[in-house]
Amino acid sequence: MSESRRVVRNPSDNKISINGVISQSYTFFTNNLGQFVKLAMIPTLLWICSELVNEYLSVEYSIFYNNTYIRAIISASFALIWYRQFLMGTEQATYRKLFKHVISSRSFSLDSFIKTILRVTLLTIVLVVPGLLLSISIMIYTVSQGVILDDVLIQEIALNSTAAIFLLLSPILIRLSLYSVGIALGRRNVSFREVWIKTKGYTWVLWLLTLRAFLPISLYSYCLTIGFGEMADNFELNYLLKSLFINIPAGIFTFILLAVVVAANGEAFKVIFGIRLKSRDTEIIEA
Repeated sequence: MSESRRVVRNPSDNKISINGVISQSYTFFTNNLGQFVKLAMIPTLLWICSELVNEYLSVEYSIFYNNTYIRAIISASFALIWYRQFLMGTEQATYRKLFKHVISSRSFSLDSFIKTILRVTLLTIVLVVPGLLLSISIMIYTVSQGVILDDVLIQEIALNSTAAIFLLLSPILIRLSLYSVGIALGRRNVSFREVWIKTKGYTWVLWLLTLRAFLPISLYSYCLTIGFGEMADNFELNYLLKSLFINIPAGIFTFILLAVVVAANGEAFKVIFGIRLKSRDTEIIEA
């Protein structure tokens, strides 16, 4: 069993102590550093290589593609396995067991797969459509001011609009993010509807918890990435070496950040939903 079985709470039941959870998230990470290296090594390499391939294709063959989704899939796979590490222990935290668990007849069905795809599609639409409308509005206003739009400006407007919409909807998305914990644990009965109902009253606690877990490392990683980028420019490195020089530290810090945020989310899931202490068949739940 994982040492994370201890639930961090305030004196009253089902209250989440933000300071306690964040402290435990970092403690869990440092205490399981070896396991983190083992589980994050391949995803980190794939994350770095995806950008390296992207750079190579764009420079050598003028082939451009957005590798955001590839990186998102890689990151999600690690997040799911780290949820299992935190909530179920090292024995269950293997990619083989995760894959076997997800596709097993008990955890996977065509109906549940279709519903998951529809849910993800719906969430994507909720993010994309407002962002697109905001981008178009800003572009129209920009043109009305006599500014000529080019590819760089359009991309910047689209990026800023998407970030603004994401920030605006972040309280909702953070609540629904606990659905991914249910996937990692193989709980077919955990739906978006149940997550939404059970997280009622926890919106701002979950938002502040995620912010506290996300902000310090992300800011440090951002500054470090800028610094490495400037160093690469000063050294006039080859574009492939420059990509490695920037993305190796960025990739490492990205997965460290994921590990801390996942542990914080996992602890919140334990408080709100409870976790099984024994096998699935016993149905014993930690309250």
